[in-house]
Amino acid sequence: MARQADERAAAPRASAAPLRRPGPALLGGTRILAAAGECSVEALRPGDRVVTRCRGMAVVRAVHRVRLAPGAAVVRIPAGALGRGRPERDVDLLPSQPVVLRDWRARALFGTAEARVAAARLVDGRVIRLAPGDGAAAFAVVLDVGLVLMGEGLELVSAAPDAVSAPGR
Repeated sequence: MARQADERAAAPRASAAPLRRPGPALLGGTRILAAAGECSVEALRPGDRVVTRCRGMAVVRAVHRVRLAPGAAVVRIPAGALGRGRPERDVDLLPSQPVVLRDWRARALFGTAEARVAAARLVDGRVIRLAPGDGAAAFAVVLDVGLVLMGEGLELVSAAPDAVSAPGR
């Protein structure tokens, strides 16, 4: 336990490495389910453990701050728009953020029992909408592979190591 605390203290807060391609990154303030309980995505550090749907706990390898264009659009999903407690509160996601659907929506919209879809594909213009972003930073949570994190009552896909450029590239 003390070793993990020492590793966290020595770990950098977040690098500013750019994404190689648009992909999983969560806006600041998004709450993620971690071993220590819920925490905001920007509070995660390398070495922390997060709850994943398929593999139980996974170790955070890196957290990269993602530069967003000023006024970049977000997908606004109201509390309960995807079912009871999904999401738990109003949440904004980047349009490219993959969300896992595992209910009638996956079957009706995509013809499968489970679908990983970019948040932008959920926009219906009535309930789930595109909205101007408020300038919040985004953070790519990097695990060993892209796994499904639990965030705000939604299943959200994490970044994989190949999605982020090393600093200086």
